[in-house]
Amino acid sequence: MPGPRPRLLLRYSQWPTADRTLWERTFGGDDPFDDAVAARLATTSRQQYLTGWRRFLGFLALEEPVALEIAPADRLTIERVRAFVAHLAETNIPRSVAIQVDALYKATRLMMPDIDWTWLKAMKRKLHAAAPARRPTGPVITSVQLLHLGQQLMDEIPPEQSAPLRTADAIMYRDGLMIALLAFVPLRRKNLAAIDIGRQLVQEGNGWFVTVPCNEAKTNAPIEFAIPEILVPYLEVYLTIVRPRMLQDAVCTALWVSAKGGALSYSAFWDVIHRHTTNRLGIHFAPHDVRDAAATTWAIARPEQIGVARDLLGHADLRTTTRHYNRARGIEASRAYSHAVASLRGRKTRVANS
Repeated sequence: MPGPRPRLLLRYSQWPTADRTLWERTFGGDDPFDDAVAARLATTSRQQYLTGWRRFLGFLALEEPVALEIAPADRLTIERVRAFVAHLAETNIPRSVAIQVDALYKATRLMMPDIDWTWLKAMKRKLHAAAPARRPTGPVITSVQLLHLGQQLMDEIPPEQSAPLRTADAIMYRDGLMIALLAFVPLRRKNLAAIDIGRQLVQEGNGWFVTVPCNEAKTNAPIEFAIPEILVPYLEVYLTIVRPRMLQDAVCTALWVSAKGGALSYSAFWDVIHRHTTNRLGIHFAPHDVRDAAATTWAIARPEQIGVARDLLGHADLRTTTRHYNRARGIEASRAYSHAVASLRGRKTRVANS
């Protein structure tokens, strides 16, 4: 290719026309960084797939530029991917190589779904199997600690209907409820941020539920959590006192309200979780870590029933056949998990009846 030496990640503007056409046809727009593109796919996932494809094209631009003139489906061969793996291994640890090839496979599968990519899937699996597992370096944390932290934040700010409420105190209460809720409802950050009152947060009888429709779940399987009774009073205080004091947009139905009075932005959730766990618990904790904490909690409390964690976390290997069966599995898992947390916490917690 003429001009300066290509970068490791080939710029989108330098992609072959066929590759840009494939990407735009798959993701619905001509800007791969546009958050409105491919709404069914998480932004982080789309960015990962984009990076995987750019890295492969960058490798070809460096080592075999003539291959960029070949049609994408014909260009992607076992020999070239093996050469790509060897190239990555020169500067990356085995686990990083496996992750990058995995991203390439997922981008390929989406852009060219009519072609059998079994060989590429097998290759990325072998790379993952051969890579040493990454071991956690931080302290083990359970959902019990998250529950304690959330309750502590809320109990420090007991809101009253007739008393004024500072914005800082309202934010503290909101953060506490969010953390305590995650102790029982270990949602992915995307789903946590998307909770709307009356849609994902619903009341049935005396019980409250958090629902994730199949088109909003990462695994395309609907998930439903029963909110335990211990959190219901906190939730109702937030809904009747705290949230209305913060809300400035009358049509906003988002559960989590920002200091500006509208829906809390997706990026703000990382700061909420990280800030309080760092300041109060002295550990670095990210939103996704709440799911690891849930799995750890279940493993400690019910090691003989670790399979239930799949239903609780909505993992991809959960196999269900009907909406009602899937809902029953999810609610039962959330109830069992609530009791597991309660058993570790040293007190019995009842969950709302459906």
